Amino acid sequence: MDHVFHNMTRRQLLQTATASALVMGTPALSGCSSLPKYQPSGVAKSKALYIIHGEVVDVVRGVILHDRTIVVRNGYIEAMNDQIPSPREGDMVLDLKNKFVIPGLIDGHCHATMPGESVFNPSGFLTTMHQLKRNYVQQIKHGVTTVRDMGAMPKVLHNFIAQIEKGELTGPRVVYCNSFTNIYRGHPSIDPADVSIFLPMGAALTGDMSLWFKDTKELAEKMRENSSRGASFIKLTMDKKSCLAGKSEIPVYTDEHLNMIFDFAQKSNLATSGHVHTKFGFDRALQKGISSMEHSIADAVLTEKEVAAMAKKKIAIVPTMIIGQMLAAEEAYAERPGKYRTDFIDREMEIRQEYLNSLLDDYTERSIHESNIAYLETYRKYGLDNLYQKGKYMANPEIYFNILLVGPGNLMAMKDQGILIGCGTDAGVPLAYHGTLWREMEMLGRIGFTNAEILQCATINNAKIIGMADKIGSVELGKYADLTILQENPLIKIETCRKPQMVIKNGEVYDTDKIKLNA
Repeated sequence: MDHVFHNMTRRQLLQTATASALVMGTPALSGCSSLPKYQPSGVAKSKALYIIHGEVVDVVRGVILHDRTIVVRNGYIEAMNDQIPSPREGDMVLDLKNKFVIPGLIDGHCHATMPGESVFNPSGFLTTMHQLKRNYVQQIKHGVTTVRDMGAMPKVLHNFIAQIEKGELTGPRVVYCNSFTNIYRGHPSIDPADVSIFLPMGAALTGDMSLWFKDTKELAEKMRENSSRGASFIKLTMDKKSCLAGKSEIPVYTDEHLNMIFDFAQKSNLATSGHVHTKFGFDRALQKGISSMEHSIADAVLTEKEVAAMAKKKIAIVPTMIIGQMLAAEEAYAERPGKYRTDFIDREMEIRQEYLNSLLDDYTERSIHESNIAYLETYRKYGLDNLYQKGKYMANPEIYFNILLVGPGNLMAMKDQGILIGCGTDAGVPLAYHGTLWREMEMLGRIGFTNAEILQCATINNAKIIGMADKIGSVELGKYADLTILQENPLIKIETCRKPQMVIKNGEVYDTDKIKLNA
């Protein structure tokens, strides 16, 4: 699911384009923000960080390694034992006092250059830019040390990655695809030029989120260009049905397009990942042997044979079930349809409402959330069938209610077949905010996953899906020192992941209480 645009006047868009030119076109300005600077603690090169008295969670086996000392040097885990160290000058000792240590969490599906807004307000442009920087800080603050960006404004993304690498911005490691590899007018089925002639001006400055190729020649050229900027995978959009209310079928890849894409991926050693909400998309992704499916399908209960075929081809999934909950908008109906009144959906709607009504300052700028809540009234103001033609690009809640109906059963069937299941948020789309991986983790628990399985999904499974299991995803010798410190045992109480006590990324120590999101 991609950013949901709001129909703007030409004057507003001109203001936006001008502001974009100023901010994105001037590196000095793109680095400016009221975001307080945070400096993690650590040791000099070749010196040791000794983390003592830690209860280490072995996520692979689902057990606790009691009272461990973890030795970190040059950003890597050098040793782990039960010995109390004798530090030398320049070394650092961090006493956890029997707090729990898990691998740094991984958000396996998010959009780091999207602010989670339903409607863009040009007068709030600086707030939006501030939120884009906050996205990265929020992830670290909530225990996420690596994110997989599933479609971004490439120039903006690389600007922020550079800031993170220089230590100018607090943020996680970012694995990315750059732009979506999608056919013209395919998902997300909004042409910026249809909204206004001014929107492409902004895209020229920020980079296009979508390749939107029109023929095979353009596809080949754009894939080469997109992958040349460091992408480690290709993001596809596999469905022929739009996610938007009032919009039906959309263009899809031809077989020739798919053959070209998968051939290019194989020759370039790139994984493939596909947005899949429908059985049509599932079948095509299954046929091609895609590396991972993203989201959950809404229109079918999968057969045992279909799930077995998925397992045989070693296709992984990042189900993002929480986006089903968030975009299943009750606000679209005078009364929720009877078919969507099940015990599971009733409970999810209660949790959704509690979340929407809570204070979310740790996850988004307050004005963005207030605007999102107010914009939900648009559903009933215009009616679901009329939204698209009125230029109101909002998610079709029926798709997401249907995901809540059939998604849990499909996901449990996949788990039973041993399919690799990751954990992601789709953060960046409206109402989905960065730093909320715990919400997807807890929802997996309500679906039927054990706490040990949930931790695997959010760590080692995600690491395998993004091709980094040799470096992250578990607390092991030779891996990056990416650690999240928790007050309680997550194997017993997964809710402890909501508020990490401390986060360590590449051996640098972040005190989460001292990370501020506003001046």
